[in-house]
Amino acid sequence: MYTIPLQLIRIDQGGCHLMMHAGINEYKANVLIDTGASMTVMDLNRAQKYLNNPEINPFENYFTGMGEEKIETWTTHIPSLTIGSTCMKDLQILLIDMSPIQKIYARFDLPRIDIVLGGDLLMEMDAVIDYPNRKLMLTGEGKK
Repeated sequence: MYTIPLQLIRIDQGGCHLMMHAGINEYKANVLIDTGASMTVMDLNRAQKYLNNPEINPFENYFTGMGEEKIETWTTHIPSLTIGSTCMKDLQILLIDMSPIQKIYARFDLPRIDIVLGGDLLMEMDAVIDYPNRKLMLTGEGKK
């Protein structure tokens, strides 16, 4: 098992988010943990920073956020995503434009979000969130 420290980000009105750092192709990235997100997504506008000339393709399936409105979505591959000691290779990931979220975070002087870690990868890594101690525990190996 590997333990990763989490940062508690306080949001207006008493809410909070959990963030951590991960490595995307050896670059440090801010990762928001979202247990309600079914899939992991990366900010489309940040993809060029982390990926060298990524091949970006339209996502053919229906993808929504909290409402019923369809979100324009693309796919790409990340050569490596490192979370703690777990390194996943050639990972297909979704891309969405997170500009509205980034603007809200900036208004509260919060860190930029590069990736939203969703249920797909949390489950694959057998992740357990320890809220009181602000730690993410990984027991799975992920894709090697």
